[in-house]
Amino acid sequence: MVRVGKKQQKRIRNSLGIEVEQLNFLRTSFRSELCALIPEDEAVESILKAVLDETGWEDHSGKEVAPPDFVDHERRVMIEAMRVDDHERPGDKKGLINPSKAHEGEIIKRYEREFGKLLDTAAGNARLTVLGNTDLPTEDDHSYSMYLNSFKRIVKKHASHANDYRRNYPGYKLVFYVFDESTGYFESTTAVKHGARAGDCMLGRPHSFYADTAFLNTIRNSNADYFLWYTPFKHEHLFAKGLVLPELVVYDVRRMDVPEYCYDPRRMVSTEV
Repeated sequence: MVRVGKKQQKRIRNSLGIEVEQLNFLRTSFRSELCALIPEDEAVESILKAVLDETGWEDHSGKEVAPPDFVDHERRVMIEAMRVDDHERPGDKKGLINPSKAHEGEIIKRYEREFGKLLDTAAGNARLTVLGNTDLPTEDDHSYSMYLNSFKRIVKKHASHANDYRRNYPGYKLVFYVFDESTGYFESTTAVKHGARAGDCMLGRPHSFYADTAFLNTIRNSNADYFLWYTPFKHEHLFAKGLVLPELVVYDVRRMDVPEYCYDPRRMVSTEV
């Protein structure tokens, strides 16, 4: 699926790979009824309001300016943005591969001329959004273990620079913003060896990602003051009638106090089949 948003830079890029567009996705799609504040108080709410407000922010992403990605001097808040999904896995050789992002890149390369013409005729500051479909079986395309490993690796990478950010802007609150493209998951009552297929009926419990101990431990060790976790593509309501999970969770990292759950990776199944 291809969507056209606002005006493109000369080099055509997928907007979801651009930090400011990841933030704009949240700002334009935010739904207060699907937002959880942990804890629910004025301090956490004020951070959320600051992030959602487009005014006052300097964009330092990809520029020769002291990081992190966004800085608001008046509010004394800074944001480091990152992108996570559940496609990443070890490659045949040393390193990691991501079939979904690779496919998105192939689409842009194959149709670069056509996209360029389309963007030239689009009004305003248009951008291109590409969502690649790999056509892989669910168990090869989405994996709880790959999701958790990716989350840990990417957050840890950014956490390693937290002290640099604080030296650059002493006294500023550090916010980590995770744009999470993963699907929803549930934990089956039995181990799943070959993944789920359309039409399968399984018993289990939904993945309350925001209270998953394995993910929360990573957030606790992130070295951030606040952590925004945005998950716009889980769509759990399509697979379990009446089930509503938060789309955005905002944590005060030092005051995280929620009931926690542990999940067995061998029994975790993606809801996208």
